Amino acid sequence: MPLAQASAAARAAAARLAGSNARAPAARALLRAAAWPPAPDAGSSGRPSWAPPRRPAALVARGLSRSCAAAAVPVSHSTRTADADAATLRALFDAPTSAHGSTSTSSAAPNTGLFRLPSLKSPADFPALAQRTLLRAQLLVSRIERAPQHGEREMAEVVRMLDRLSDTLCGVIDAAELVRNAHPDPEWVQAANEAYEGLCGYMNVLNTHTGLYQVVSQVLSDPKLCASLSEEALSVAIVFQRDFEKSGIHLPPASRARFVDLSDELLVLGRKFLSAQPGGTTHALPQEWLAGVPGPVGSALASVPRRNGALQIPAGGWEAQTILKYAPDERARQTAFAALNGAPKDQVDTLEELLRRRADLADLTGSESFAELTLSDKMAKRPENVTEFLAALSEHHCPRVQRNLDELRALKRRELTGKDSGPLPSFNAWDRDYYATQHLRSASLQSSTRPIAPFYSVGTVFAGLSKLFERLYGLRFRAAQTQHGEVWAPDVHRIEVVNEDNEAVGTVYADLYAREEKPPSAAHYTVRCSRRTDADDLHGDFQFGALPDGTRLSERDYAEEARPLEAESFPVRGKEGKYQLPTVVLLCDFVRPSSETGPSLLNWAEVETLFHEMGHALHSMLGRTEYHNVSGTRCATDFVELPSILMEHFVSCPTVVGLVASHHATSAALPYSALEAHLAAARSLESLDTHHQVLLALLDQHYHSRAASDPAFDSTAALCALHNERGVMPGVPGVAAQAHFGHLFGYGATYYSYLFDRAIASRVWAKLFQANPLDREAGEKFKSHVLVHGGGRDPWEMLAEVLEDDSIARGDNKAMQTVGRWGIADVGVEARR
Repeated sequence: MPLAQASAAARAAAARLAGSNARAPAARALLRAAAWPPAPDAGSSGRPSWAPPRRPAALVARGLSRSCAAAAVPVSHSTRTADADAATLRALFDAPTSAHGSTSTSSAAPNTGLFRLPSLKSPADFPALAQRTLLRAQLLVSRIERAPQHGEREMAEVVRMLDRLSDTLCGVIDAAELVRNAHPDPEWVQAANEAYEGLCGYMNVLNTHTGLYQVVSQVLSDPKLCASLSEEALSVAIVFQRDFEKSGIHLPPASRARFVDLSDELLVLGRKFLSAQPGGTTHALPQEWLAGVPGPVGSALASVPRRNGALQIPAGGWEAQTILKYAPDERARQTAFAALNGAPKDQVDTLEELLRRRADLADLTGSESFAELTLSDKMAKRPENVTEFLAALSEHHCPRVQRNLDELRALKRRELTGKDSGPLPSFNAWDRDYYATQHLRSASLQSSTRPIAPFYSVGTVFAGLSKLFERLYGLRFRAAQTQHGEVWAPDVHRIEVVNEDNEAVGTVYADLYAREEKPPSAAHYTVRCSRRTDADDLHGDFQFGALPDGTRLSERDYAEEARPLEAESFPVRGKEGKYQLPTVVLLCDFVRPSSETGPSLLNWAEVETLFHEMGHALHSMLGRTEYHNVSGTRCATDFVELPSILMEHFVSCPTVVGLVASHHATSAALPYSALEAHLAAARSLESLDTHHQVLLALLDQHYHSRAASDPAFDSTAALCALHNERGVMPGVPGVAAQAHFGHLFGYGATYYSYLFDRAIASRVWAKLFQANPLDREAGEKFKSHVLVHGGGRDPWEMLAEVLEDDSIARGDNKAMQTVGRWGIADVGVEARR
């Protein structure tokens, strides 16, 4: 989740909870990763030109594990139990369901609470839970502040206490975030909103808490204490210190106050930018310019209002998108392009003010630019390194991009001249969608693609994922009966993740089908992280902690009033202590199965989406880190997408297709030739998409450089110049398409991350899995070197180990260039070579 930022409402709620009037800047240090997707996931095909990478969760998180079973690799990985579990999963997900009605358990049964948490049986429980959480957090804050007074033993526990403080707050915040986005009951949503805003506001207050910062800095400045910390604990301590400093806590009082003001301004500007509408501007398009459009398109456009015989094309609407794809007349496409990509002046002004304020914030902290400030704790480290990566990646793909472009220019030549030879015509931004549509239609006809959706019901895909994980990692899914009050909608399924000894590893709640009140997107929510719990020392909170006014509380009298959210813990074979098991939620928007229409059948983009989100879930499940702050997907923004993108390579390789794809009615296997033809058509222009993403990443870096501080800065002119200098189609003067680039807010200076992880995933796939995608030894290697560590180790070191490539271990500019030169493989193509 992007680091929580306090709105006025959140600060007011925090004041009500905490009795505090403190103002809060952007939160960093304590809320590392409540799973809030900054934008919907997009499928890999049909992605709008300004669509994001597939989520930096959902997600994904800023700072959003060890193996649960350190056993020898078994000889056989397919058991009768696993096969039976897979069959049950298929039947469960393909059975008719309803968005409304009773669950399978009786409402007369005892209410277990959401996620089987007794503290969340009704909406009225959220305020009480928030109050208890706040009280426990206040005791922890006081205990950490006083640690230097109580000697070496308490100081040695400071990192754990800070992490537990974060986990105490995030446990409620993460649950509330899911509820307020997915629950169909408005009372639950309102209660979750209030708890979320109140606790986030309090957390934001803590992010300017000089006492906490001073104590963690004292720990890190003590060589003896540092030597006593594990590598993971030291990583957590450094994360806390860095994130406190990113909140301006180390600044003088006046500068810190200015930091708070700027953070508040940025929040307001960001929300204004994201909520801006296209506006009432229309573009006139003469009817005769639509000559030659297909009949159904013409019929659809017949409803468009007219004035003086010309269609009035609204800004940003479906009408412009349709004309760009299907109008042979270039004048019509140029008009539609302006309608689709233009923006009102006030929207552009909002963006530019946002960029200036970010530059001011960076200057206040002593950073050269906002990009430099943001990248300091990422794999890239510095803006120059991002530029090196993008340059190397662009050079690697240049020949393929040019071939793609020339294919489209050849189509334009044939349409203009009727010839297949001669000079290629010029090609403009408004030509791309039209000729890409022609190209894909031609590719589809030539390859004789057949429908593949009947082979990809939700049940078959889910069962296939279980089989894949069982072969690679020794994990499988097992359907579990939901209890009364456990889930928020009757079609939400509880899936237990178990290992080969049938030991519980974690829980996945699958909320996969469309409802009116659900977000129309895919997301992975981490409701609970893995974390060691037996060393928490809850008694010490009362012994050493106090309320903000100094009042000491008796554990005997206040144990219930300060009771944290429940978290059942279990021993883990091969590890010391007890750990809470991770709980994640997968939200999708698939068509609901019914008795009339049959099971939910997925198109290819939806299949990829489910695999992608399962990559995030796998990352969460395999974690057994001692600390919540580095568990699973709580790692660097430019590393978090690696496991999920790697899953996209598996989805289209022949051996995995054999596990996953079977006809929902006959169980017949999908002929791989059908999928191969489909992929060849759908991805025939993928290099152009990659090039476009490179341009967006370069634009993001430019906007967050020192350029934004120049009073003459013009974001529209900068966009046009970038296309003229680095693009394959000339820029369009005066068209402010950047105003539709919403991820300039959520992904400011980190938009390169998805491309970066795509390149890394391509390399991991080629080195470990391409030759044998079901190789258990390769799976164990990726698990033990990457997945189990979350954010607890330097990602460059993890990659160097798993790839056996010491040249990238330092993570410097040469390493970034190396990743760029790896390039991005066409997913699903290299497996067939």
